[in-house]
Amino acid sequence: MDIFKAKAIVTIFGNPVELILLLLAAIGLGFAIAWTYRKTHRGFSYSQSFSTAIVLVTVITAFIVALIQNNIAAAIGIFGAFSIIRFRTAVKDVRDVAFIFFALSAGLAMGLGSVLPGILGVGVICALVFILHKSNFGGLRRLEYVLNFKMNAKDHSNDVFKEIMVEYLKKQTLLNVDAKERGTVLVFTFNVSLKDGDQLSEFINKMSDLEGVSDVSVVSSKNDLEF
Repeated sequence: MDIFKAKAIVTIFGNPVELILLLLAAIGLGFAIAWTYRKTHRGFSYSQSFSTAIVLVTVITAFIVALIQNNIAAAIGIFGAFSIIRFRTAVKDVRDVAFIFFALSAGLAMGLGSVLPGILGVGVICALVFILHKSNFGGLRRLEYVLNFKMNAKDHSNDVFKEIMVEYLKKQTLLNVDAKERGTVLVFTFNVSLKDGDQLSEFINKMSDLEGVSDVSVVSSKNDLEF
């Protein structure tokens, strides 16, 4: 009886040791994909739960593919169960969809036992993601931040903040000047690049200390921001 049980387990799951090794490999690839996602993410919409989901999707996909690989009945049952699931989570970034497909592909490779091609594929794609990230591929501008601040119209003079900008900024482009409160307050928007990224807080403090300047804020311009 025990022999028949063992055969049934092998029929459904394949070699248990091989399955465990494939799942461990899937976990490793899932962590690699999640780490790449975290290191190359830009903007304010980063989610720790999404990074966790990347790892889980990789492992779960590998397990499901390994489970149904040689069992048609199991495949029909699992796909029938998935057909009643409705995913209603809104994806904030199109890039997140690409990483979900990335995780699914890695899981499929591990589930099918294609360990070496899977590892090589993940390595190449992760390297490509870093290259695209470092080169700011697809970006309209290479400047780093959008600077906003208010200034009293009576104190308005480029010389007031020009000295500080020359000291801290490598590049600056005036995007917009808007008059508020019946023209008594001017709102400036600059696209800027710092000489030293570590001096961002110091630069903001210097700007805030200027007479007539208030509400200084800096946001990343490496995403789809509207001015």
